[in-house]
Amino acid sequence: MNQPLKRIEKRDLSGGVQTRTVVPLSLNSQVIHALNGEFSTKLGAVTGRKGSTVQSTVVAAQRVLTILQWIKNDGTVKYLAAVDDGAGTPKVDLYVNSAVFAGTWAKSQEDLTTVTDVFGVNFINKLITANGVDAVKGFDGSSWAAITNAPAAGKFPEVFQQRLFLLTETGYLHYSDTINSAGTDFTTTTWLYRGINPNDGQKAKMLKRHRGRLVILKEESIYRYDGSNEPEAVITVGTHSGKSVVILNDLYFHHPTGIYKMGVGEPVMISRSMQKYLDGMSSANWSQVAAGRDLEHVYFWIGDVTIADPLEHDYGKTYTDMVLVYNVYAETWTAFTNWNARSWFYDETSGLTYFGTAAGKIVRINLNYADIDDTTTTPINFELIFMPENYGYPEKYKEFNQIYVLGKYQSDVLAGDSYDSMTGKEQLENSQGLINEKITAKELWLGVSESYVDTPPRIEGYILDKCNLLDDAK
Repeated sequence: MNQPLKRIEKRDLSGGVQTRTVVPLSLNSQVIHALNGEFSTKLGAVTGRKGSTVQSTVVAAQRVLTILQWIKNDGTVKYLAAVDDGAGTPKVDLYVNSAVFAGTWAKSQEDLTTVTDVFGVNFINKLITANGVDAVKGFDGSSWAAITNAPAAGKFPEVFQQRLFLLTETGYLHYSDTINSAGTDFTTTTWLYRGINPNDGQKAKMLKRHRGRLVILKEESIYRYDGSNEPEAVITVGTHSGKSVVILNDLYFHHPTGIYKMGVGEPVMISRSMQKYLDGMSSANWSQVAAGRDLEHVYFWIGDVTIADPLEHDYGKTYTDMVLVYNVYAETWTAFTNWNARSWFYDETSGLTYFGTAAGKIVRINLNYADIDDTTTTPINFELIFMPENYGYPEKYKEFNQIYVLGKYQSDVLAGDSYDSMTGKEQLENSQGLINEKITAKELWLGVSESYVDTPPRIEGYILDKCNLLDDAK
């Protein structure tokens, strides 16, 4: 005899994406899949992400390695980009733009001797750049000049305790004299150095000032230096990509095992809920992961991802140019696609975020509701799949007679007894999708799919009503 089941209302989607755990262990507020949806515009709902718009092209078809900013104490700003030809030719050029990425790019420094990332820091009214090979130089807004006695092997510049520090890939930390009283140069041209376990078989990958210390990240270890202590690698995880290191209050970075957050203590892995995507990325991209930030998210471009676990619902599916997105305040994850974000830049003067592409373009994010490249507008493909529902009887068939998906959208509501059987069954009534037909299943798979170029979908939950638990026989 059929047994009526209680009405279910799921009205909280604030938990983000969870792909790591089985459904019974997932939070009630989590979803099993969200693509190009975010959880912060309206708390408790999933909203289609905002779009991106190309601002300018530095050099067509030349990969943007780094985006930098020269900023003077009086507020004068210029923007710079380092580019290569993407084909391994030993040449990198630096271009400068006086507008906020939208103006004309002019070559400013050319023919650096190898295709390697260029890193920079503002100090003594100059943008000081280094790449580990060429002379360390300072840009004053119009011209370049070598920094006297700065080691050419220094690749990662940082300012700490009124000195310029330069870290080499081999693990030597060089530092200048202190700044002079006018704030325009160093007191003397003397440079000193110390080793950070140099030539230990690991490349140094990044140097950052964070919470009153220098943080030195190697491939498989992290050191902290307060200016006087003896740095030791008590942390045995690091990064293979210096560009994956980003600071938004805490320090975040990618390692082949996952994405980590570090405050004053040891790093903590925060990406377990997105592990299937990290497992599906190419190991060739470990050294290319690029991270950025806005006011409340950190972004990690990990390249194309193919789901490798045959037990996942989307096994074998490839996601192009995947960006994993973490809300640092809500501590939730989601995933975006089709952002070729090979380098990132957060503009502290405007609060805007940009990325550079392999095609030489500078793209602003969180703008409009489509991905726009000049006259080409690409729709955003939004996908959402709720946690499958079995009413606590995974072994028995249920009869689902009335299903509402709540929110504001013009989407296909998808439903079925498995991921593969989900089909569009939507009937819109006042922006609510009603499935008013019988679906017989041991567990109900329910989702939403929409492609949009203007108004994004917002999904606020679902209601299951008029459901029955069937006898053992279907």
